[in-house]
Amino acid sequence: MRILHTSDWHLGKVLFERSLLGDQRQVLDRIVEIAASEPYDLLVVAGDVFDRCIPPEEAVVELGRWLTTIRDAAPALPVVIIAGNHDSGARLAWSSGLLARAGVHVRGDVGDLEVPVRIRTPEGEFAEVWPLPFLWPGALSHAGEEAPGQASAFAAAIAAIRTRQTPGHTQVLVAHCFTAGSTPSDSERVLVGQAAHVDPALLEGFDYAALGHLHRTQQAAPNAWYSGSLMPYAFSEVDAPKAILSVEARAGRRPEVVPHRLQPPRAMRVLTGELEDLLVSPVYEPFRDDYLLVVLTRPFRVGQPMALLRSRFPHVMHLLNPVETGPAGGVPNRDRTGAREDLEADFLDFERHLRGGPPPDEVLRAFHRIRSGLQEGTR
Repeated sequence: MRILHTSDWHLGKVLFERSLLGDQRQVLDRIVEIAASEPYDLLVVAGDVFDRCIPPEEAVVELGRWLTTIRDAAPALPVVIIAGNHDSGARLAWSSGLLARAGVHVRGDVGDLEVPVRIRTPEGEFAEVWPLPFLWPGALSHAGEEAPGQASAFAAAIAAIRTRQTPGHTQVLVAHCFTAGSTPSDSERVLVGQAAHVDPALLEGFDYAALGHLHRTQQAAPNAWYSGSLMPYAFSEVDAPKAILSVEARAGRRPEVVPHRLQPPRAMRVLTGELEDLLVSPVYEPFRDDYLLVVLTRPFRVGQPMALLRSRFPHVMHLLNPVETGPAGGVPNRDRTGAREDLEADFLDFERHLRGGPPPDEVLRAFHRIRSGLQEGTR
């Protein structure tokens, strides 16, 4: 069977106070184009549909719009969606009974853990798709699961599924988890401790495991892949291509996986340099419309550097100015004398910028009193 695999949409994501919903909408429309371009037997969304458990209204509306669009473009394509750790399972799946009648199968909790979505392809092949939402510790306590970690809950869920599998049918698992040995990203919600790491050996017995949670496209096991997030959600991901996976899965064979590149409307980029060069050099002109993290190599102590940057780069998101960070932020360590001198130099620069000249004597004396008091308090 032919599967399209996507995950980690995080609809409603806000990055540095900027909503990414418009960008997400364009990438979702690209997924619809891919789904309609060739015959597929299944489309899976492996969790984290929304960025938070109570999503903003516009994110909920966007999901509804996309479901209508995909159904219009590919009327017979079954869709399976599961809840991730960012989603509220109950809110995501509130209309699952009605949506299932339209071929959209949404699973938000483990209540239907042992009930697969059964598919028959146009070629007459049969498949069982097992939607497994994110399992919080204790999620299977009603079924006798006692160990507190997600890994043990996942193992119990897989054991329950194995008892219901039909021999000879293609077996597809859709799950949201962190497999041990895989590579995380900065934009994921951290799950602390090894008890959250799932053993990839648990995925054996499935012809394809469509995984969500990790934001980099990667192979987790011979039969298991992460599709990665819809678009970059951290500047550390700017060099990690985003994709939807096209998969050919067949009973008893290793799946064949081909990534289809997903390109957001604006690239994310890190620019490093001196403010003066960034504002005038033609080298940076191609990046005018990108989402930018700017890292200044020389401190800029006066004025409003972000406002200056946005006069040329309207979509700059964040600025790292070494004058605003301490030793933990990457500025070389300085001794106390150097720190005191730099503090006074910064103050005098600010006063000259504010007043057009040096500060009055009473202001300078007040500065020295405050600085002395701070030094006394930190000895």
